[in-house]
Order: sequence, then structure tokens, then C-alpha cells
Amino acid sequence: MPEKSVWEIFCDECTGPSQAYQNLSKAIGDHGGLDEKTRLLISVAIYSTTRDPVALRHFVGLAFKAGIPKKQIEAAALMALNTGVTHAELAIPIIAEAARKK
Repeated sequence: MPEKSVWEIFCDECTGPSQAYQNLSKAIGDHGGLDEKTRLLISVAIYSTTRDPVALRHFVGLAFKAGIPKKQIEAAALMALNTGVTHAELAIPIIAEAARKK
């Protein structure tokens, strides 16, 4: 049995806050204007910039599950180069790892 992700553990341990976060995320998505693919690519760009490997792995995985090609995911991650090389430098190995696992 695979190990639980950080998010799964958080959801198990903090049901109320995790549900509230999921409801907020759904409300933002329901607001419209952006399709799921665009929202996922923006999330990859954001978490590449903030150098958050846990969130980045999560959103890269969701992007692959949504059928987004590796090149597009990498392009979103490379947006972080505008804020510094070290930001995108973290993202590319995470994308490569997720691509091997899919």
C-alpha cells in the first residue's frame, strides 16, 4: 500500500479546515473564467515560484492526470525563471519524476 501524501494526512487529521479549503477552492473554480487546465498550469507556475515542493508535486500530478503534456507543464514551471533560476530549477526535476511515475 502506498504511503499517504501530506495532503491526505492533513485531510485525515484536520477534517474541518481541509473541507473548508476544498470548498473555497471549488468556489474559486466555480467562479468561472478559467478552465481546469489553465488553473492547473497557473498552480504549477505559482508553486514553482514559491518553491513549495509538496504543493508542486500535488499540482504536477493533477496536471498529468488531467492529460496536460509534460512540455506544457514544464513551460508553466519555467515561468518561475522570471523570479530567479533557482525557482524553476526545483520544478523541472519534480516534473520529470512525476512523468516517470504516470
